[in-house]
Amino acid sequence: MGIGSRTAAVAVVLVNTAVVLGDGTVAAARARPAAVQDSGRSGAQDSGRSGAQDSGPSGARDHRSSAARFSRPSEARGFADEFSGPEGGEPDPSRWEQLTGCLWGYRAERQCYTSGGRNVRLDGDGHLVINARRETYTGDHGVRRKYTSARLVSRVASGSGSVQVRAKVSGWQRGAWPAIWLHADPLRRQRHYGEIDLMENGLNGARWKPEYHVHTDRFSGGGAYDVDATRWHVYKVTWTTGPSGRARFYVDGRFVRSFPYRVPARSSVRLILNVAVGSQAGRPAANLDSTLTVDYVRTGGRAAPR
Repeated sequence: MGIGSRTAAVAVVLVNTAVVLGDGTVAAARARPAAVQDSGRSGAQDSGRSGAQDSGPSGARDHRSSAARFSRPSEARGFADEFSGPEGGEPDPSRWEQLTGCLWGYRAERQCYTSGGRNVRLDGDGHLVINARRETYTGDHGVRRKYTSARLVSRVASGSGSVQVRAKVSGWQRGAWPAIWLHADPLRRQRHYGEIDLMENGLNGARWKPEYHVHTDRFSGGGAYDVDATRWHVYKVTWTTGPSGRARFYVDGRFVRSFPYRVPARSSVRLILNVAVGSQAGRPAANLDSTLTVDYVRTGGRAAPR
């Protein structure tokens, strides 16, 4: 979620999220915040953020995730999730962690991330639904916000890899910032280890288009996919690391653009699905109600070391 500004209530439906790492294998794994989002057009204007969205709170989290901690994040080479559970169920805790708290985005974001099914659920039709909405909520440290949302992270891999996501959003709303992105690990050196925004929305106002970006300490750039984000699309990125590393973006099987991704070899990344509120997406609309729906996620390649 690294670039641009979003507007309040954006309903996002991510239907197909697939991560296929270097060797193309697909299996169950874990991932965490990772980001680099590019809108996908070779001629699209850079969304303008030199830095990616902060993947973690600048202060302590208000409360810890209710999801189980990943016990052995390196035991699998990738993962696939079809979100085929019953209606109202939560995402598989062996693959996803629900991060919580109210102090995200260098405290510029307006939402509290919750867990326990309050803002994320399975719809019973094979989709994951993340909803950001206006409601008063107080976190564990007494931080009070007017909006709630959800943020899922899953460990992906180190070194080269790929992520493929089929998704759609409900529409543009001022202040809503839905995103699918890859964030470097360790977080404290995010710029050094990189961020890839596979798809994010809400950053260019009336010109609203899904965007993609790459951020490292040597390069920052991106563009916009020339598609209607309210319809289903398959967003894909492949990447390599090291001195000649590159990130390549695709939409619906069509190559869009590539950028340098020069980060240390075998750098670890984490996949993030979330809808932020405020910050670079702008002042939230009074009636913000934004949804992100995901059909599936698939990953493959080397698992990140423990």
